[in-house]
Amino acid sequence: MTGLIGKRGNADAYKLRAATSTIGIRGTDFSTRLCATKDCLDDEAASKAAVKPQATKSAVVGRVMLAQGELSAKDEAGKERKLQLGASVYEGDTLITGVKSYGVVAFRDEGRVSLQASTQFRVEKFKYDKAKSEENAVWRLLKGGVRVVTGFIGRVNHDNYRFNVATATIGIRGTGFDAWCNGPCASGAGNPGATDADPLDGAGVYVWAGEVVMVSPGGSFVVALQQAAILARDSGKPVRILVIPPAITDNDTPRPDSIPLDMEKLFGTESDAGDPPGVYVTVHDGHVVLSLDDKSLDLFQGDTGFSDSLTLRLLSKTPGFMGDSMEIIMTDKNGQSCMIGS
Repeated sequence: MTGLIGKRGNADAYKLRAATSTIGIRGTDFSTRLCATKDCLDDEAASKAAVKPQATKSAVVGRVMLAQGELSAKDEAGKERKLQLGASVYEGDTLITGVKSYGVVAFRDEGRVSLQASTQFRVEKFKYDKAKSEENAVWRLLKGGVRVVTGFIGRVNHDNYRFNVATATIGIRGTGFDAWCNGPCASGAGNPGATDADPLDGAGVYVWAGEVVMVSPGGSFVVALQQAAILARDSGKPVRILVIPPAITDNDTPRPDSIPLDMEKLFGTESDAGDPPGVYVTVHDGHVVLSLDDKSLDLFQGDTGFSDSLTLRLLSKTPGFMGDSMEIIMTDKNGQSCMIGS
């Protein structure tokens, strides 16, 4: 766990060298292990284990692909953190953009979301495990606007994907769409709908790929390609916008599918040959930069990185030997013991 060195303006003041790589910090709690053998069996504690500890899948569900201006996340406990390029997103996070800001986030199922300025967007639920055929996503737009391209979740079973805005749910059919929540919708008013005169002042959706179905307690409406719909303020029902304003069709926030997607770079790799010798770093809190020659790898909370003399890569799973065996027993001045680490 790092102290004040490196936190007061010069992040390069703190470095930890391990074999051929260097660990730099940005205010951090992390574990690192140098392994001389495959699966780190040179370590006394690991070699005594009858069974290799099970690797754990990263809790990271999304990554920031693009960030312009102010972008942050607030977790379920209310703790807020700034997000930068490559930063991790977790289930339960509320993503927040500032004025004149935007961000693009990619998720593990290859879905992507662009957040417009002054937006709040919550990742209420995200489960995706292709091997176990497990998939479920629930999103909620609290205020502002987003541009969405869906991934694998919901392609087979549409009910596994749910996008909520105010009192309405947007169901997908393999889709790219824009959704907004302004005015009475963003303020939590009892009637969050919009009007034909100003469809952006309320809750609505515009489809630019595929189609969606907008459902509210008052009814449902299928929104086809290049159509838009709002929650009608007078009835609470989803209704089509017959004349779509240019402010909706000419959205200047980048479409999420316009940003190149490299899933291996964003979410890491998994080796079938076990964990090779080298340096492993798991970040518990903060931001670590793992460097090798002229290459560097940014690691955030929940990430595990690996380096040997030739490679530098993000791992999709944290090796078991980076888990329980990293516990450290500390004793305070009163002789009381406490445990830190995983």
